[in-house]
Amino acid sequence: MIQVEYFSKGKTEDKNEDYFNHNENCFVIADGATDKSGRKYNGKTGGELVSRLIVKESLSSRLNGEELIIFLNKKVYELYENLNIISDINDPKYRFTSACIVVRIIEDKIVVTCIGDSGFRINGREIHKKNGQIDINVSEERAKYIRETGDVAGSREYIMPLLLKQFEYQNNADSPLGYGAIDGITTPLKFIKTYEYQKNNIKSIELFTDGYFDIPDGTTIKDWENSFDKLEREDPDKWKKFKSTKSKDDRTIAIIKL
Repeated sequence: MIQVEYFSKGKTEDKNEDYFNHNENCFVIADGATDKSGRKYNGKTGGELVSRLIVKESLSSRLNGEELIIFLNKKVYELYENLNIISDINDPKYRFTSACIVVRIIEDKIVVTCIGDSGFRINGREIHKKNGQIDINVSEERAKYIRETGDVAGSREYIMPLLLKQFEYQNNADSPLGYGAIDGITTPLKFIKTYEYQKNNIKSIELFTDGYFDIPDGTTIKDWENSFDKLEREDPDKWKKFKSTKSKDDRTIAIIKL
């Protein structure tokens, strides 16, 4: 028997670009990112639309690995067409983008497909989480600015030129700063990670987005939230112990117990 519990909270009350859902043999978490146009579509941001689309289409599919990411990029491209914004996708800063993790049970195996900076943990021990070097660099620059000026409120605006420049590295397999995302175009194979496990060796899988800046020892939602609260007290603006490009982010934790 499989037990699933999850918790998700947006950085603001009216918007959450994270999304999680599942069926009996597939579990999907997606972390959408808003395009820099500032537009909304029927009251939703691009990040909200793309995260929900990716989860829905992953659950309806039987694909994994590269085939799955190709399929999801095709579906995002169709979303652009349906919204009549296809002319914007030549400029990466106008694209909807998302990280995602798809866990699929196939008979006696579990296959995990990952792209982006969300993470997962197997049996409370084996952690898979990778922060892109470009994010690390920009976070360091923000921390340096705050350290020198004390201007937390203005730190996001200060690094905005760097965030816009960051799009040069999105799905750029030729640059050491390149990183992968689903954005409706092509995601190079090097950014798509696939893992396979024997089902009978797995007791728990935790899926989490990058709104959780630290990983707790325990494997319950309470453990994750206690860890989050502790960090909020120690470093509420995320420029000391755990550096980030922003003070707050959407956060989602899903715990699958087999």
